[in-house]
Amino acid sequence: GSFFPQDTQCLVLRLKIRQGSGEGMSLSTESQSLTSETYLVKLLEGACHLRSQNALCDVTLEADGIRFPAHKIILASASNYCKVLFVGNSARAGSPDVNVQLKAIRAGGLRNVLNFIYSNKLELSLQNVEETFKAAETLLIREVIKLCFQFLEDGLNGKNCLDTLRIARRLGPEELRQKAMRYIGWHYKEILADPRCVKQLDRETLCEILDKTDMEGCTELELFNAAVSWLLHDRTRLNGAADILRRIRFPLIPLQDLQRYLQETPIMKIDSECHRYLQEALIYHSQLYAQPVLQTQHTNVRSSSSVLLVLGGRTTDNRICRDMWAGDESCSTWRKIGELSMPVYNHSVAVINNFLFVIGGQSRFDPTGKHPSNECCRCSG
Repeated sequence: GSFFPQDTQCLVLRLKIRQGSGEGMSLSTESQSLTSETYLVKLLEGACHLRSQNALCDVTLEADGIRFPAHKIILASASNYCKVLFVGNSARAGSPDVNVQLKAIRAGGLRNVLNFIYSNKLELSLQNVEETFKAAETLLIREVIKLCFQFLEDGLNGKNCLDTLRIARRLGPEELRQKAMRYIGWHYKEILADPRCVKQLDRETLCEILDKTDMEGCTELELFNAAVSWLLHDRTRLNGAADILRRIRFPLIPLQDLQRYLQETPIMKIDSECHRYLQEALIYHSQLYAQPVLQTQHTNVRSSSSVLLVLGGRTTDNRICRDMWAGDESCSTWRKIGELSMPVYNHSVAVINNFLFVIGGQSRFDPTGKHPSNECCRCSG
């Protein structure tokens, strides 16, 4: 029979025999450091099981009137706050407190953090990430704080960027706030097109959207309507109407829209400052030929993209064109943006304060160039 019981695992040491030597046998002096891939998991499982059975628990954390039994040694190992609290109390004479009240955090956040301490698993959602963060911040558990920021950053998308921005502003990480604002900048059209989203915007976010200098695909009239919708959703917001609407570039709104819509909007009649914005835009439109020298920040087009323009010209069959075409930076996509006041070719162009002028040229085909034009016109798309 075997000397060892069948259920016993043993380590057999191999003896090295020196061949041809009279010194006999010697044991190897080499040693190895071995680790188990399952030990840490089983250790946490064991601690979690003890906590669920309220076995050997020697401390209770309390939040919102709800008590959570735990083990001092586990908490002190994971939380710097608990380490200072428990070690300091142990050093003093007398019995340490066994019930710790945490008034600054919510019970749900504390429960989530304790579950992480005992399982290394953190369940996060946009609904609980903030209270979880605050619990981890109070208990000084950096791992949970990092996971909260990682969750918010990795989950950023067009649907949750507004909620993420609000949370980031309360929690404080500037980098996360900037990333959320970039997503809002990418999805501003969807946000402004949804009345529910517009009404739920906070003032700071709305102002940041209205201050954007690149709003391709969104007209100034649409921005105005979104701002008015936000103001009228809560009457208390009307006190700051002038500060909100000063971000609208009223001169960029076509004259007919200024007269048809804005003049009939009550807030533009009641608020004297808002009424002034409208009057300044109407005056700007009334001075058509002076507009190139009346440029201000409010007359700058909200676009940072460059395009190539093709104005008029002559076709291969000698027809004279009046079309205006715009191509993207790669010239792979073209779209018609308007027409010149008359067909022209062999003309010159000049750009003055973002206004495009067409000068001279010929309005009918003449290879000899004996029918030049002495006209100058300003283009509009």
